[in-house]
Amino acid sequence: MKKIFVIFMVLFSTKVAFANPVVFDPIGGISSVMVLGSAVTVEVCLVTLLLLFFDMSVKPLFFALFFGNLVLYFVAFLPLLHSLPSLWMAEALIVAADGIMIKVVSLCEIFQGMDFKELKWKYAFLISMLGNSISYYVGAVMIG
Repeated sequence: MKKIFVIFMVLFSTKVAFANPVVFDPIGGISSVMVLGSAVTVEVCLVTLLLLFFDMSVKPLFFALFFGNLVLYFVAFLPLLHSLPSLWMAEALIVAADGIMIKVVSLCEIFQGMDFKELKWKYAFLISMLGNSISYYVGAVMIG
């Protein structure tokens, strides 16, 4: 019963959150954190699920992708957003960087399962594109 209550509270709090993940305001309160956290979590869950087809280890992969996406957001995406004239140009570069990160993570033995199948570059970029698309959609839905 406690798990259901916690899940309900987390989902309800993100439903009422109103913030823009593109214009991150760390002082803006909990709503910015909820929107960013929801977008990154949904993206990482989808990417992890897709990488299971290549027999990768779930837990270490999830945490590596989660922290990798947060680093990409704060270190690459926000600076690119301010230096490039278009959001779509920044998104394209982030999809490429995310695809490279997925490929590099898949090469590390700690993330590989027993029957690991090699991840090709095209699949890494396709998975990155799908993950970033769902992340963008979640952020767009939550900002209104």
